Amino acid sequence: MVRKDKTDRAIFRRLESLNYSGHWEDYTNNNYVTEILSHASKSKTGKDGYPDGIYVNEIKQLLILLEIKQDTSKHISEDGESEPEKYAVDGIKHYLSFFLKENLENSIVQDYFRVWKIVGIAVSGNIDDEYNHRISTFAIIDQKIVDKNILELLDEEDYLNLFETINEEEIISKISTSSKKINNLLRNVDSQKRPVLLSALMICLFEKKGITNDFRNNYVNFNPKTIAINVPSTVELVLSKEGVPDDKIKLLVNELSPLWGDIDLSQTDILKDILNELRDQVIPLFDNKSNYDIIGKFYEEFLRYAGVANVKRGIVLTPKHITSLFTELVPIKTNDVFLDPACGTGAFLIAGMNKLVETISSSSLPNKERRIQDIKSTKLIGFEKNPTMYSLAISNMLFRGDGKSQIFYCDYFNKEAETELKSLAEKGIRPTIGFINPPYGGKDNETNPTKKEIQFLARMLDHVSRYGIIIAPLSTYFKENATRNAILKKHTLKYVINMPRDLFLPNAASNTAIAVFETNTPQGDKDVVFYDLKDDGLVLSKSKGRTDVYNKWHRIKDDMLERINNPDKYQDGLVLVKTKITDNDEWLIQAHAKTDYSHLSENSFVQAIKSYMVFNAKREMNLLEKDIDEITLLEIVAEFYSNSSDPTQNEGAG
Repeated sequence: MVRKDKTDRAIFRRLESLNYSGHWEDYTNNNYVTEILSHASKSKTGKDGYPDGIYVNEIKQLLILLEIKQDTSKHISEDGESEPEKYAVDGIKHYLSFFLKENLENSIVQDYFRVWKIVGIAVSGNIDDEYNHRISTFAIIDQKIVDKNILELLDEEDYLNLFETINEEEIISKISTSSKKINNLLRNVDSQKRPVLLSALMICLFEKKGITNDFRNNYVNFNPKTIAINVPSTVELVLSKEGVPDDKIKLLVNELSPLWGDIDLSQTDILKDILNELRDQVIPLFDNKSNYDIIGKFYEEFLRYAGVANVKRGIVLTPKHITSLFTELVPIKTNDVFLDPACGTGAFLIAGMNKLVETISSSSLPNKERRIQDIKSTKLIGFEKNPTMYSLAISNMLFRGDGKSQIFYCDYFNKEAETELKSLAEKGIRPTIGFINPPYGGKDNETNPTKKEIQFLARMLDHVSRYGIIIAPLSTYFKENATRNAILKKHTLKYVINMPRDLFLPNAASNTAIAVFETNTPQGDKDVVFYDLKDDGLVLSKSKGRTDVYNKWHRIKDDMLERINNPDKYQDGLVLVKTKITDNDEWLIQAHAKTDYSHLSENSFVQAIKSYMVFNAKREMNLLEKDIDEITLLEIVAEFYSNSSDPTQNEGAG
């Protein structure tokens, strides 16, 4: 294959070094693609026109088109007028437009491309120069050319996976838009009360087959005062019909009571506008089979727009892919009962519920409908002492088809929690599997009465009969020797998985690890598998948080599960270590792995110093969590050190 110039050759070399089952060409033997491009001339003469690169996988029904320009100044037209002959982006969008259904006149060709995944890539500049090239990636989604905001070349699987993350991205985008709108409407309401009001209004819109909700059907005709008066009574009615205990209902109604004196809520259309937004944009997002914590994401967005630091208040919501991972780290049985001692918005309970529903649905068991209903009403146990989180958990579970789960508003360490667990045991409901992401930074003293993470773990393991899983800061795994030793006298530590540092961004930058225990059997001389998961494939964007844009997590997760379940095959002493532990040993791979010197070089040392200097400057100017473009950041850092006689004078600050 002949390439036109050096730029083209470098880009095709880069593509061919990635994982493709076929070959990149500057032509194709696919007759349907050829027919479409036969009149795709950039000069719009109706003659043929071909992009610089074409990749066709007829088995996987993937088509990728590539347009290349030698200079980054020719990447995209600036005046908004498309010039496909001059610019890479304009050119690739020109070619993609011919594959839109509206431009496919031949019905046979239309039918052929009906389920194809079509991607367009625009590249300009020197691909081998990190700072002197540009990449834009587009995909045809819902008959529109959509910018996927991907700035690198990917392999075949990653391009295929772009079309499998659309639903989640759409959910995040809609939640972000709705929460911003609702926060703006509630700007005069206490930011701590907004989530409670959200929860109540969601409940007021709840309905299901066989139960009529008069408020939902008629609120559009109510005046503001009538809506405000009817919200508490509707909450009571809906939750009562769903079998929620009176004390739980009273708690939520009491949380709402201070709001009704707000003039804006009772004399303007704010509540009606919010109800319309929830009804039309948020509630349709719920899917009982999805683990995505819609209420949790909404809550995070609320706090972000309200300017509240949820992490400082000890609340770190668990990412969706981690709640799902917990259900795959241990074998789940159809009669398992899940316990979450600090359930937050209920994300772990939702993941456990969906796993059980999936297991039963795919089994040959009789009476599946009854069994699934039993899961939702008896197989989920949660404790939450934060009233706002508790109210959100109730509404969250309600829209998942469960109004009767055992979520208790109390401190897991109080006698009340023990009483509730004993009462459930008398009914034959005993937790078998525990999942927890405990409050971080507990001190268990007068100024901070929240229990430490290790205390949550020890108590949870004593309450479950089969398995317990925790995700917590790394300090949990090397401090509190006496408590950790006591745990191993009764339970077996099976796996510890170090998680990526940016797992909880943008809400927190915490080094965390997941630990998996088999309960009620002492550690003895059993081996522990330690694994270092440096990257989960998710990326951070300004508006969506961390998302699986490239859909890499599935493969990363499967690879990790394969390795930790077959440690003898994959043990390398660096990323995976299988070893025995004794009293006072740290439960972290760092304490047991070999030191890897293979990547050390003079350049890596220089880069480490540069990275530290940038970090130090950002820290001193309180910019660590700010989203700053690279050029501005370099200017800020340069100015910071130009005003400092000693670049390391702030060493140890913070």
